Formats: sequence, C-alpha cells, structure tokens
Amino acid sequence: MRSVVTLLLTMFFVLSWAQERVLQGHVVDAATGEPLPYAAVYKESGSGVMTNVEGEYRLSATEQDVLTFSFVGYEKLRLRASELPQTVRLTPFEQVLREVVVMPMDEWSIVSQVISNLKSDFSKHKNKKQPYFMRALLKNKEDSYLIESILSAKSAVNLREEEMLSGRTGLNMDGSISRINLRLSNIQRMTEVGPSAFKSRYWEQSVKPLYSLRMAKDYYDIEVGTLLGSDGERLYRIEFRMKKEQRQRWKRESLADRRHIIGTAYINAKTLRLLRFDGKVDNAYQSVNFQRTPTDINFCMNYDYSNGYAVVNYLSFKGGNEGMRYQGILYGIRDDSLLVSLSVFEGDNIINTLGNAGFDEALWERLNIVKRTAEEEKKAHSQSLP
Repeated sequence: MRSVVTLLLTMFFVLSWAQERVLQGHVVDAATGEPLPYAAVYKESGSGVMTNVEGEYRLSATEQDVLTFSFVGYEKLRLRASELPQTVRLTPFEQVLREVVVMPMDEWSIVSQVISNLKSDFSKHKNKKQPYFMRALLKNKEDSYLIESILSAKSAVNLREEEMLSGRTGLNMDGSISRINLRLSNIQRMTEVGPSAFKSRYWEQSVKPLYSLRMAKDYYDIEVGTLLGSDGERLYRIEFRMKKEQRQRWKRESLADRRHIIGTAYINAKTLRLLRFDGKVDNAYQSVNFQRTPTDINFCMNYDYSNGYAVVNYLSFKGGNEGMRYQGILYGIRDDSLLVSLSVFEGDNIINTLGNAGFDEALWERLNIVKRTAEEEKKAHSQSLP
C-alpha cells in the first residue's frame, strides 16, 4: 500500500511539473547578503524577468527549465528550476590588485575610447525606438502615487522623446483621489538621465562623465580598477568623482542649471563598451505641487548590445527630497510590433498623457515582468482599474 501511495505522489509531482509553475525567490550578493535589484533571470529560450528593487523575482517555468541569473560584475549562475533555492546568491567578480594589472593603455585613453564608442552608437542609431515598461512610486509623509505605463522611447545610449502607449495611475491607500498633485510633474525627465545623455533638453546643460573627453578631464578625477570573473571575463571599473575645485565653484556661483552626474562605469575590457553605470545627481530639481524643489537622483543603467550598439536595457532611479521621495524602473520590451500596433500619445506631463492613452489590461498581463514590491502591490490594489 505504501509503495502505491509513493508512486501516486511521484506521478503527481511529475505531472505538476510538466506544466509551468510560478517560482518566486530572492537574488542577493553572496558576499554581503544585500539584495541585488534588477538582476536578470531568464530561461534558455531567452524569455525571462528581472528582480525588483528588493531583489525579488517571479517567473513561470517547468521542472526541466534551466534558469540563468546574471548581473554585470557578478558571476552568472545556472540552476535547474526543480533545484532552485529560495535565495539565490551571486558572487561578485574578484577585484584585481592595481600593482599586478598590466593595462594595454592609460586610464584616459580607456575613457576616450568608451566615449568614442557611445558617440558612434548614438550617431548611427539615434532614431531607433524601443518599447519599455515603466513603474514609478512617489510618496510624501501623507500620501503615495503609483504610475505604471508602457511607452516607447529613442533608446540608443540614453532614453529620450518618450511616447505613452498604455498605462494607469493610482489613487491613495483609502481609494480616494490622491492629494499629491502631479499635473506639473517632470518625473519622466528623470528617466532621460545617463552618463552621456545626448539630445535631452532637461540634461542638455549638465556635466556628464562620458559626454566628451574634454568635459571628463575638466570636471572629474577618475580611479580605474579591474574586476576578473572566474571564466576570464575582465571588466574595468571606473569611478568618476567631481573635482574639489569644481564643487566649490558650484556652491560659490550657484550654477543651478548645471546639473552634474557622478558615478561608476563598468566597462568590457576587451571591447571597451559600457555595460553598466551606477550614477548620482545631487543638484537636480523636481516639480511637484506647483513647486520647483531641489532633489537628489540615484540611478543604475544597464546596456544591451544584441543589435550591435548600446541600447538602454533598463534604467532604475530613486531620489527626492524632504517633501517627496520616488523610485522607478524602466526595462526594455523585445516586441517591436507594439510600436506599430498601438496609438501613440505625446506630452510633457506623464499623468495627462497616460489619461489620453488609457489602459489595456490584456497587454499589461503579458508584459509585466518585474514583481511588485509589497508596498507597490498594496498601492496597486487601491487603484480603480477598468
């Protein structure tokens, strides 16, 4: 009798795994235990998801699927779905001691070639568009506001000229109209940020580390390190810090429109292509409730080269001030048919534009591949959805 029960249980397990199941878990840094936001989790077929700001993911898979977990600067990890632990730990690349590294060119020559590659990609592909999913959560001491949209944008090197295809905006937690007034918000302008930020009106006058070699040398001190993966993959890690005299000049002359971007670039040492940039802006402005107030911005960009040039694969951002905090994510959708099948709505204000674009629930279910955080999920359930 026991053998029959065991056989039935085994058959049930096999049959249940024959169809896709929803898997959920966390991805963390193996060295620190900290969550890894926006790590890629994908199947051999190429389909996949990304972790959210808390390192959480949700993915449908069968028992036989092999999942790959990856993040720039970390060892890739391949695991069978049936053996997947609740917490996946990615090991960071080893940092090579500076005194044992022999570099084929000097530090500024590396920066110069990276800039040249970005400029070439932008010049040749500046009109190429890609659809993106965007989620942003804004909150003050009393209220919150969730924005979710599907949009298109010119995507070579940095995002710009965004057009809304579909979306929805949230109410507050008790289901009534939010007291946060975003009718004059410039939140979508934060998504045009980048270490180069070509042809973005909001960032046009900004100082950017990978915009030109002259700008980089005039405004930044740099530190170059080397990271080595177990398979021999080598990355240059270049930190861009604002020169002390330039910071003092900013404070002295109050150059408010001269936003400056600092941060760390991760470069493929063989191709000198930019793979990831972790950046910060500490003198930007945010328009909320009819007021223009100083804001800080922290962001991370990841680039995809499957089409032969630098396409923004995803951009995460967070920041704000005492009156308002925000966080958001945009990630690329590999479906060019969206650009011709959906109506396009343009405008300087994301709330008004999304109101015109409307919400397509079937489209949403198909393209929503970043698991909501608990806070975002609570906020989403308070929305009045069609």
